[in-house]
Order: sequence, then structure tokens, then C-alpha cells
Amino acid sequence: MTPAQFEKNIEPRWQKLEQLLTEAEKSKPAVAVEELPATFRQVCHDLSVAQHRMSPQRLTQKLNALAIRAYRVLERRSAGGWEAFVRLFLVQFPQAVRAEWKLFWWCTALFYLPAVLIAAITPAHPEWAMALLGPDSMVQIESMYGESSKPSDYVRESFGSGFAAFCFYIWNNVSIDFKTFAGGVLGGVGSLFVLLFNSIYLGAVFGYVHYSGNPLTLYTWVVAHGAPELTGVVISAMAGLRVGLSVLRPGRLERRAALVLAGRKAMPLLIGAAVLTSLAAALEGFWSPLDLPPAMKFTAGGVCWLLVAAFLMFSGRRQTDEA
Repeated sequence: MTPAQFEKNIEPRWQKLEQLLTEAEKSKPAVAVEELPATFRQVCHDLSVAQHRMSPQRLTQKLNALAIRAYRVLERRSAGGWEAFVRLFLVQFPQAVRAEWKLFWWCTALFYLPAVLIAAITPAHPEWAMALLGPDSMVQIESMYGESSKPSDYVRESFGSGFAAFCFYIWNNVSIDFKTFAGGVLGGVGSLFVLLFNSIYLGAVFGYVHYSGNPLTLYTWVVAHGAPELTGVVISAMAGLRVGLSVLRPGRLERRAALVLAGRKAMPLLIGAAVLTSLAAALEGFWSPLDLPPAMKFTAGGVCWLLVAAFLMFSGRRQTDEA
């Protein structure tokens, strides 16, 4: 085999590796990461053969550069520890949300529209919310958001300290995210059910407070931590639906392989949602109970919503551009 024939035979492999590396360096969720190691090994073998046959320096240098580039990408993607976790949250997570922007807005509408509808109907027809909430929840809502109630008093009586409240909220919030995600295995039906239930329940709470409580107390309590918490719920539903869609529409892959690949794509979404809801738990445990003027609470809440929106829209863009 002449050097020209050898180069022509191996050219499709190094072109495939270049394409996979370009996608991996841009952190595209759709990248076929399972093909990268195998293609990398094939090109390394081609490099070894080219060196053994004393192929032209142009060819060996190109293959060597490709091998080094692939090694760096694989090393970066397999790195662990805090650095990898921080990069996952600050770079891969917002990139994954933007890549699934249609699914994000669909889940957002599915979460907020029923909640707003129930909240608007409840003051005129409170029996719906009462049937959904039950006596215990109504008593709890009135003790927190009644005309003469303070949520901070309820937190102190129930938990004793802001740290204990934080521990409860972080367990409760993150568990909702994981339940929403896990429901995706059932073709996405479980994720939709959890998302809709939380939406309707949230709307019933807001509507019932407008009917029998003090809405200002409620809004000053939830306006700050609601930004990361509610966004986290929506994104965890995105992750679950991404898995569910792979079960319903595996494409050319076997259903099991499609499920595994979808799980890898959804993992940054799930972890990012868990971090957001953990931040919400910190705000709910330490910031929300503070007795501050409503104007200060609403200003802080607006800042939180703007920060969450800016983070999802812009974080990680520079890494994509540099790649």
C-alpha cells in the first residue's frame, strides 16, 4: 500500500474524530460521546502505523496533533472533584438549558399557567382550593399568611432555627426535583404529573391566601427564594421529559441505549436544578424570615429573578465561543 493509499484509507477516521472533538469542545448535549474514545483509539493506531511506515511528516504531525487534542478533551470530560462540579454548574448546565430552550418554555408554560389560573379562580370559588389543600394545609397557611400572622414566627415554632429550616427545605426541594426527574422513565408521564400537581397546589395556596389571608405577607416571603426554587422545578421536569422522550422515540437506537444517552444529556439539567433549589433553601431558611420592609424584600426578589435569568441566558457562552 502506497502512502497516498494509506492516507486515503484513514482519512474518514480522522475527519470523524475532528467532528466529534469539535462537538465535544462546544459541549453540545447532542454529541455522541460514546463514539469518541473508540475513534480516538483508532486514530492512535493509525498514528502508530504511520510512524512505523515512515509516512510523510505532514501526515504524522496531523495525526499526532489530533491525538493530543482528543486526549485533552477526554481528560477534561473525565476529570472529577470540585473543579468539574463547578464547571458542570456554571458552564454545562446553562448550555444544556439553552440547547433545550423549546422544552424549557413548554415546561415553564405548563407550570405557571395552571398555577395562575387556579390562583385567579380560587377567591371566587374557594371550595376548589379547600378540597385540594385539606384542613391541615389550610391551618398552616393561615398561621403563616393570616392577617395578623408572621411566617417567621411559624418557622421558629416549627423548626426552632433558620438552620433547621434550611435543612428541611433543602431536603424537601431537592426531593421534589428528583421525583420529577425519576417520573420521566414512565415515558415522561410521571414528570408531567409531578409538575402539574405542584403547579395546581401552588396556585391553590396563592388563591387561598388571597381569599382568607394577607397576600403581601406571602409575596414578601416567597419573592426571593421563588426564583431559584421554581426555576429548579421547571428544569427538573425538563430533565425528566428528555428521558421520557427517549423512551417514546428512541430513533435508530435501541430503547435501552437511547435511555442511557438521554440520561447523560439530562444529568447536567438535574444537577443544576438541585443546586438552584439548594440555593432557594438557603434563602428560605435565612433571608425570608428576616423582618424587613416590603420594598427591600421585593427589591431583593427582583434581583434574584434577574440573576437567575441572566445566569441561564449568558453563563457558559464564552466557553462555547472559544471552542
